[in-house]
Amino acid sequence: MKLRNSTRKIFIVLILGGLLLLAKYIINRSNVIFNLHSIGKSNAIEVAASEPVLAVFSLLPREPKRVIESFNHYRLTLTNTDHWDIKREEIAKLDDSIPLMITVETWDSRMIISRWNNPLDEVVKGKYDLVIKQLCTELIGTRPNVYLRFNPEMEVPVKRYPWQRYGIHYIEAFRHFSLLCKTHASQVKQVWAPAGYPGTMEYYPGDDVVDAASVTIKSESETPLTVYPKDYSLEYDLMRRLHRLRFINKPIFVMGSQNMNNDSINAELVSSISNKIDAHKYIIYAKENFQRPKVKIRDGLENEILIGLYDPQSLLNEDESVRVEHLFTDFDHLNNGSFEKSFKSVLDRGHDVIVTFEPLSNPREKTDLDVLRHVTEGKYDREIARLYSIITATDHHVYLRYAHEMEIPITRYPWQSQDPLDYIKSYRYFMTFNDSLPARLKRVWGPAGDRGSIEWWPGNDVVDYMSIAIYGLPDKNITDPEKQESFSTIFNRKIWRLRFIDKPIFITEFGVKGPEEFQSKWLENAAKVIRDNPRVKGVNYFNMTDTPKAWGKIKPPDWSISEKSFHHFLETLNE
Repeated sequence: MKLRNSTRKIFIVLILGGLLLLAKYIINRSNVIFNLHSIGKSNAIEVAASEPVLAVFSLLPREPKRVIESFNHYRLTLTNTDHWDIKREEIAKLDDSIPLMITVETWDSRMIISRWNNPLDEVVKGKYDLVIKQLCTELIGTRPNVYLRFNPEMEVPVKRYPWQRYGIHYIEAFRHFSLLCKTHASQVKQVWAPAGYPGTMEYYPGDDVVDAASVTIKSESETPLTVYPKDYSLEYDLMRRLHRLRFINKPIFVMGSQNMNNDSINAELVSSISNKIDAHKYIIYAKENFQRPKVKIRDGLENEILIGLYDPQSLLNEDESVRVEHLFTDFDHLNNGSFEKSFKSVLDRGHDVIVTFEPLSNPREKTDLDVLRHVTEGKYDREIARLYSIITATDHHVYLRYAHEMEIPITRYPWQSQDPLDYIKSYRYFMTFNDSLPARLKRVWGPAGDRGSIEWWPGNDVVDYMSIAIYGLPDKNITDPEKQESFSTIFNRKIWRLRFIDKPIFITEFGVKGPEEFQSKWLENAAKVIRDNPRVKGVNYFNMTDTPKAWGKIKPPDWSISEKSFHHFLETLNE
């Protein structure tokens, strides 16, 4: 009997131990809130020693770019929305001549529930209004030099904080918080506080509610992520984070973290980055970035949408509705004459041409991995001159797209995952290669529309159309066509990412795979979205199986559609 009891106890201990290990594993894998131990049912304020304010930058010329010598930073955790529970003494004893930043975090009082609840909705609904008012009136009062930093690192795609990964909900909550604070403490400056991760500008709440911004070097939120490199030098890392915020004309504070040596943000580094910003102040960091797009309305002759195809097998490009065809070319196709032959064939069919120029050579082993810089340095001038001599010797419209999908964090093409400054310089060199261009040649900037696309924006003066790619397949490992996203879902997400750019849209690539019935239904949704969006001036369907090399051992998706599905798309578009 004693043996059985002993065995039972051992068994129970093993089970409990296993459950504890499992819980620890789930918490680590899910990146559940690291600060739960410090959160109770009472609000709390503490010195944010692990996140000092280290420097301030501006992307405007002659604006301050300096190391910060003295700046107090506190973290205020709001978990109880019914009672304030914060003593003013901690803040009152601080010298009010020294700037004070307070990072305000909204949490659910039920602690673990914060992992699943969305506190942003509660902010918008007014649940936090009382404590926000008390923050402004009782803690801050008339104190000068105060900066409120609301729910930071919102754009990092993890769940370290409960307000991450909520998109538009964050913007609504920030605006509610900021406007409420302006009512009760008008002197306070509102700080928008992304980490500076790719896709930052998707969460920008608006010029009218933001007084300053901040970025965090080596933030805890980014620690578990592996999509983007982490081995950048500190200077390059900080430069990229600042560059991602180039569409706002606000001071940008640099926050440290426990993952970095805070002393490394010194006068020498600040000066080096400042010089890079100033060197590009008339183009990359020009004031035109701060001009917001105006709403465009399609009317009159502009009501017609240009219909195109990438159709190498000529399955549909003889259809009378087709007005433009898409050609992909590179250095080799120019040198061996195959591009000129294909170009002439399109013209013979009476169509305009989209020319996507891919700056690469085949076979891939010989591809220039530093091609963006080499283009800018003039290494490929002979080939580029040949391209222009072909595409300008026609009366047809030509839509010229260069080094597309540059923002996707892969290396399918040698120009992907590169320094945005190198890409912008290369794009501008390519598009201004000829001193003057005929009006019928239109320059197309062609991101995929993925996270962080706007980092690679080359400037209004060298872009006539903005293009995006829309394919129903969200992940190459998904084989069920019914799991594809709708055209509208993808379109709305990508257009939101590019909302600070004021250019008409040409969807130069889109496609869907699956049974004919499913394709027709998907295309019907696409037609309705295109028809109802006045910014879209043209669409081009990818009527072919994708390149097998890009998919490895997985069968590449076949985007080809039937004539019936194509006509159903056109009929819906013209309703």
